[in-house]
Amino acid sequence: AFADRDAGRAPTIASALYIAVSTRHQGAGVSALMAQALRDTASAHGLTALAAPLRPTLKHRYPLIPMAEYASWTREADGLSTDPWLRTHQRLGAHLLHPCETSMRVEGTVAQWRQWAGMDLPGSGRHIVEGALAPVTIDLAADQGTYLEPNMWAWHPLT
Repeated sequence: AFADRDAGRAPTIASALYIAVSTRHQGAGVSALMAQALRDTASAHGLTALAAPLRPTLKHRYPLIPMAEYASWTREADGLSTDPWLRTHQRLGAHLLHPCETSMRVEGTVAQWRQWAGMDLPGSGRHIVEGALAPVTIDLAADQGTYLEPNMWAWHPLT
């Protein structure tokens, strides 16, 4: 993007970074309004698409299922995603593109991971941590814990 700007090339798409809704406002449709506002703003600037990395709302319930498989789950009634956040984007006209299996990497000592996870983590290996979308890998000998969080990319055509 910086090289394009320096070369005088105009942007053609926007990328969302993050939408957060406080817990007291969740379930009231605020996230869909925010996603629509991103679409509207990108369109108002003459952009042709919005790319959005999504952290599916219910993926943490299935941390052993790869993101690609999880994102392929659909409801019989309408063929849309079983995940509410993915479904919100589909209803706004987005196409689910592909997962990014390592959208975020979090590393820390075993002591840090015990504190963050609120659990003992007594052995090396993969551990299920509440709220995590994938297992956390603990290596006691290296005093290292690693979490690779996946996400799902959505493409919102705006033309």
